[in-house]
Amino acid sequence: MCVIHHTLKDDLTAQKPRACALHITRGNPPGHPIPDGDTSSPIRETACRCWPHARAPVSTPAVAFPPRAPEPAAKQFVMAARWPRSLLMALSCLLWLGPAHAEALPAASSRAHTADVGVPLLRNFSPMDYGAGPQNWAVVQDKHGLIYVANGDDGVLEFDGDHWRRIAVPNRSTVRSLALDADGRVYVGCVGELGYLAPDDRGRMRYVSLLDRIEPRYRGFADVWRTFAARDGIYFATSRTIFRFNENHVAVWKAQTSFHLTFLVRNRLYVRETNRGLMELSAGKLKMVDGGERFAREKIYAMLPWGETTADGGGPMLIGTRTQGWFIFDGHRFKPWKTEADATIKRDQIYDAQWLANGRLAVATLQGGVILLDRQGHETGRLRRADGLINDTVFAMYQDRESGLWLALDNGLARVDMASALSYFSPNSGLDGSVLSIGRYRGALYAGTTKGLFRLQHGKDGNAYFSRVPGIRDQVWDLLDMDRSLLIGTSMGMFEFADGSARLRLADKTVYSLLRSSQDPSRVFLGLSDGVETMRLVHGHWLDEGRIPGISGEVRSLAEDAAGRIWISLSNDGTVRLTLPDDWKTDGGGAARVEHFDTPHATSMKTGDALVYNIAGAIRFATARGIYRFDDRSQRLVVDPGFAHLFAQGARQPSLLSEDNRGRIWMYTSDDSDTIKQTGAAIPDPGGSYRWDPRPLRAFSGMGVSAIHADKDGVMWFGANDGLYRYDPHAPVRYSKPLPALLDKVTDHAGHLLWGGAGQATPATLPWADNSLRIEYSSPNFDSSMANRFQVMLEGMDTQWSAWSKETYRDYTNLHEGDYRFRVRSRDAYGNLSKEATYAFRVLPPWYRTWWAYFAVLVLLGAIIWLGFQMRSVTLRRRNLALARLVAARTRELSASHRALQRANAALIDLNITDALTGLRNRRYVLDHIEQDVAAAQRGYGKLARSGIEDAQQHIDLLFLMIDIDHFKEINDRHGHTAGDRVLTQMRDILQAATREMDTPVRWGGEEFLVIARFASSEFGTAIAERVRSMVAQHAFDLGNGQIIHRTCSIGFALYPLLADVPQRFNWEDVINIADQCLYAAKRNGRNCWVGVQSRHKAVTADIAAGLPVNLDALVAEGYLQLLVSPAPYRLP
Repeated sequence: MCVIHHTLKDDLTAQKPRACALHITRGNPPGHPIPDGDTSSPIRETACRCWPHARAPVSTPAVAFPPRAPEPAAKQFVMAARWPRSLLMALSCLLWLGPAHAEALPAASSRAHTADVGVPLLRNFSPMDYGAGPQNWAVVQDKHGLIYVANGDDGVLEFDGDHWRRIAVPNRSTVRSLALDADGRVYVGCVGELGYLAPDDRGRMRYVSLLDRIEPRYRGFADVWRTFAARDGIYFATSRTIFRFNENHVAVWKAQTSFHLTFLVRNRLYVRETNRGLMELSAGKLKMVDGGERFAREKIYAMLPWGETTADGGGPMLIGTRTQGWFIFDGHRFKPWKTEADATIKRDQIYDAQWLANGRLAVATLQGGVILLDRQGHETGRLRRADGLINDTVFAMYQDRESGLWLALDNGLARVDMASALSYFSPNSGLDGSVLSIGRYRGALYAGTTKGLFRLQHGKDGNAYFSRVPGIRDQVWDLLDMDRSLLIGTSMGMFEFADGSARLRLADKTVYSLLRSSQDPSRVFLGLSDGVETMRLVHGHWLDEGRIPGISGEVRSLAEDAAGRIWISLSNDGTVRLTLPDDWKTDGGGAARVEHFDTPHATSMKTGDALVYNIAGAIRFATARGIYRFDDRSQRLVVDPGFAHLFAQGARQPSLLSEDNRGRIWMYTSDDSDTIKQTGAAIPDPGGSYRWDPRPLRAFSGMGVSAIHADKDGVMWFGANDGLYRYDPHAPVRYSKPLPALLDKVTDHAGHLLWGGAGQATPATLPWADNSLRIEYSSPNFDSSMANRFQVMLEGMDTQWSAWSKETYRDYTNLHEGDYRFRVRSRDAYGNLSKEATYAFRVLPPWYRTWWAYFAVLVLLGAIIWLGFQMRSVTLRRRNLALARLVAARTRELSASHRALQRANAALIDLNITDALTGLRNRRYVLDHIEQDVAAAQRGYGKLARSGIEDAQQHIDLLFLMIDIDHFKEINDRHGHTAGDRVLTQMRDILQAATREMDTPVRWGGEEFLVIARFASSEFGTAIAERVRSMVAQHAFDLGNGQIIHRTCSIGFALYPLLADVPQRFNWEDVINIADQCLYAAKRNGRNCWVGVQSRHKAVTADIAAGLPVNLDALVAEGYLQLLVSPAPYRLP
């Protein structure tokens, strides 16, 4: 017997070559084993007994111990003294180890643990989220990207990234297993049922039973625990029977005892039969594999490929058992495969295992969540309830196309983003409060939060965790590595952390920022809530040098340029440049030079400050309008040209600038309204400019970030309110193209299903009464699914794509008849566009706009006409003789009717040219008849061409008199439109009384009237204008109800032809226009007056006349017209 003092965690207990039985005691009497999970007693010794000729390994598990507190110095000395003897004992014991019986773990020094990796990003789905029973047993993803889940209570669940749907199975049977074949069909194994999913004629996914294809004598089975889609058919495995469906043939294999679990490895089926062992289905028969008897009473929960596939399609396999650990089976022998988690897996009870795309092995357990192992057996992490998982009981796992790991849980579901470069430290990891600062000291990562300082440590289970640094429980604003110690700026002062303890070096001051001087590395600048202070390290002690005069206000950031000048950001008070002389100190020596600079666009900034950073070897300022630099020539802050076009969507406020080892500048950005919150990297281009790339951190787009830190190896850290995020730039970038956008459901206005989204959609035809519908759509991109956006367009109505939106449905109401084609496309978190999904449909017209309705109307009209014609013909024939005798009388009656019709037509024509209110002629009358009067005037001038023009004017001119009632609008406003109508009718009476029978009063429009006087002259015009003016002025207008008002009018007149020498130059419309201008001249002259014009007989040629304007002022000014103004010198004869 060899005895090893087991003072460190090792794996000798897990290595059992040649049946090496190891007995571990923790202060218990020798010979008494420790109960599983008991870690309370100190370790005393490990006894190793080796039997070289034993065949079966003893199943005593390895025990994993938690980290131990540091031992007292004396105890450490004693333990160190024991090490040589312990090492010799271990080596002597290892001489018995043989390579044929165990695959040992590599040495600890060769492990590739990444101690500071957090928990992968995960999303939990509770039963309330998906609306079904708590237990889930299997997950698959179809060719469209949809996720299907085997639910314990509510059949199969379908998830498209936005909507959950339930697919019922007969008798609400529990669904235990799912499988996807090469054609994309999902097969379902239930309790007492089996079948597949297929769309019905309306596009709804339905369960189709295959039970009727099984002979009745084999139908009495219970749970279908496993379903596989293999090359030779679909397998359904129960505890008593295995079924294989291949086209129309069903093969059946019965268990001699009972089957436990079935596995499909490299397209070969294996099953463990209770009390018999591990069997393989080969050549249509179940045969025991070599050495498979060893599992007669040992349950197997995992069988996976191991290594390369051989030429015959076989190859080694990894087998996971409940109590004996792991084995590698090469087809002939079983070699143990030891892992660091063997004891944990045995304790937490393995239930499933799967190789992940990143090469890790995920092990699902019933009590401890998921354990992650690498191919060397090292534990690289865990996913448990303590790490954010909704439940620790994992029944099954499935990795989707985006490498997300779906976990079917006892109470819910979860999806873990295993391929993401991001990992996460939540409050469950030991962090308390919102992260404000991040830094490293002596290789360890420290996070300062609103509630203290925390150090990242590597856990015994592969998951890193944070532990609190004692003595600091205040807000930690900044961290500074001083090589010998870590300086900590807090709301209570500055602490120094060294040798495991923190000491307060500056009390009762809020320290927001820390900066170590490159000119004097012993000096540290402290940005306070009310200025800047310096401290120096002198002979191991900190000397407070006091405040720098001339600087006040809250200091949020400090930076030093290449010349040693200190740049200081003051909250809401611009920027300060501080220059210290070589002999500077606060109590003597040269004076510090303090220069203040205003922040650009300070009035429009959220805070008015410019945060200062030393980035890419230069000082840069983060403002609300972008990134600026200092221009030495103009002595002011100007836009940095390298960042001028960083944000294409408008100005943003960058902050927390941090440069990584590849020159990328990481920062947090937001707009003025905080609507856009985005963290990303400014990538340098060869030309010296930068381009913005937010894709690596899309997972927390929209989240506020309060701290950024860059490790020397390029790993980035981001502090937020809900924890700490780690980004590994060395991880493979997978900005994959998104899965196609999917149409989920189309319903009419009443919610009736038109198409369920599954299968091939046929164009729908909607009646006019159902011309409103809702179309739901989705995108099964599960990485950062909250960032999925959609664009839609309805061809037949829209002319362009809609704006991007997160809405997953679109309503259309009251669509006009026609053919439509709905199109939708999605954009994932990385900006990739999907393929379009389309849905065509037609809206029928209402019955009265259908072709048959039009045809029916035509037929009906034709029938009526034909019937009328026939009836008329019969009547005419019957009355032919009577009509012959009465022809004369009928002729007279027809003549009378004709004359009456002519009168009626004349009345209609007269009505069309008559104003309905006043009975006067209207504007249409003038348009229809004025040409006759114009022609008469022109003929008169032709006949009197040889006589004097003056004589002609006295007899044949055509006078246009425009009359407007002054202040008529007041009548309508004060007394109403009825009163206004009464005034207009009385105005008609005045005009009819004032004019001759041959004159035509016309209501021109509104309160305007036109009088057309034939065979008139200018003298006649002045006389009739004065008569109308005086009659209106003297008239008392009766508004009804005893109301009497007085009103005046304004009058303008002109004669046609306007110029006697060139009568054709101005047509009658021009003359009316001149008369209207005279009217408005009368208005301007004070109203209650008239203004007219007459020709001055100024000689004018046709060429000159062609250039004359239709403008009163111009014609009067040039002497062609004479202005006549009331009162008129003549009276009417």
